[in-house]
Amino acid sequence: MAPSKGSRGATTTRRWFRVHSFTGVITGLLLFVVCWSGTFATLSHELDWLVTPEARSTPTAEQVSWGEILASVTAALPDARVVSLRAPLYTRSSAEVLVNLPHQRGVRVYVDPYSGQVQGAWSQLNIARFFRNYHRSLFFPTSWGTLLVAAFAVTMAVSMIAALVFYRRWWQRFFRFKWGSGRVFWSELHKIAGLWSLWFVVVMVVTGIWYGIERIRYDYFDGIIAFAGTTEAAVRPLPQPRSDTGLPAMPLDTLIAKAQDARPDLEIRTVRPRGDSLYLDGQAGHLLVRDRANQLHLDVRNGEVLYDQRASDLPLYWRWSDTADPLHFGDFGGLSSKLIWFVFGIILSALILTGTWLHAHRLAREASGRSRTRWPGTMAACTVSIAVLAASVPFGLHGAREFMGPLIDGERHLPTLAPGVRAVIIGWIGLTLAIVAAWTFALWRPHTILGKAKPAPHRKALADRHAPGA
Repeated sequence: MAPSKGSRGATTTRRWFRVHSFTGVITGLLLFVVCWSGTFATLSHELDWLVTPEARSTPTAEQVSWGEILASVTAALPDARVVSLRAPLYTRSSAEVLVNLPHQRGVRVYVDPYSGQVQGAWSQLNIARFFRNYHRSLFFPTSWGTLLVAAFAVTMAVSMIAALVFYRRWWQRFFRFKWGSGRVFWSELHKIAGLWSLWFVVVMVVTGIWYGIERIRYDYFDGIIAFAGTTEAAVRPLPQPRSDTGLPAMPLDTLIAKAQDARPDLEIRTVRPRGDSLYLDGQAGHLLVRDRANQLHLDVRNGEVLYDQRASDLPLYWRWSDTADPLHFGDFGGLSSKLIWFVFGIILSALILTGTWLHAHRLAREASGRSRTRWPGTMAACTVSIAVLAASVPFGLHGAREFMGPLIDGERHLPTLAPGVRAVIIGWIGLTLAIVAAWTFALWRPHTILGKAKPAPHRKALADRHAPGA
């Protein structure tokens, strides 16, 4: 006798439900860490501002010029080679100048944008740099660490699609919530939070997969990293400044004035001296693009515009490349959009945790006296995940030491972090380790957390209970 249409539908539903649970549990530990770190990355600049006194300033008058900021830094650190100057993020933020010293690379100098005074200097490794690097590649080499992180965007996509398939008529359930206690409450909360954060999950999936595609294209195909640049890794090589003029470099403020004459629409955010040329980028009224989508390159000896790039003139591929970051981190609308991204990042992280708890509870109930209370491979996956997280530590320490650490007696040492920065990073690591430990314990000993499980109901009743419409 052929199975009924309803029976086939229930079987399909159970399969998709298991796909959703399987991807959440097997890959969930690392996926949680990736989402959790990305959540804090959205507000990392603001956290730096809160805990680093040198990063704060008090508006008193007009801001000083770029040239005055540069002069202040070179006077305070005459041996420094200036890498870049960054405009204040907010009206109460300091300007930041990144310099390399003879004994240390990547030193961040904070300058009061209203008085031009240097307020202090710390390693480039601040809260923002920590979370951005960790979220991008888990501190592993970017050539494959980025691909590892992007792979979890794929598993998140599979979990999302499976949920939409087995949760029938999900588009009608945004305002439905069945009140209850214990597992019922958390199950309903998991569903309603998942529905309301669906748009956010889609954004994270699309942009996360895109980062993987970008990396694959760069590493294994054309080796192109940007649309315009001075090396062969760019689609459009930049014109070289004329070196036969015999003229000295113009003052920075003179070059900035020439740049503003050429691009009055450009709100300059970054200034980078590059030998005989000056690089500038910023915002120019275009929707959802990072600063480098708008670029201007000048010859430092005569102020001639070498290259002028507008976001609106970029080919579609490169325009999207400069849109992915603002969408992924939510920094396109200032603090307001960042706060929205942070809240939904917390929700997404909580969805992973509650999904694991519900999975452990369900298996404990279904076991009904049997010894198995978890899927085969669950603890192997957790072990591998913990091993990956542990392996990221030496990579992170090596990168911090080699690229941002001071050279003392011929050896590189770990950089000294601002006290507030160190406290936040250590606190976040401690909290994350506690969550990871609780996660692993919940899957290893579900009965310990949930208590003695009641016998599972009849298999058909169980299937009906897990059906999407139930």
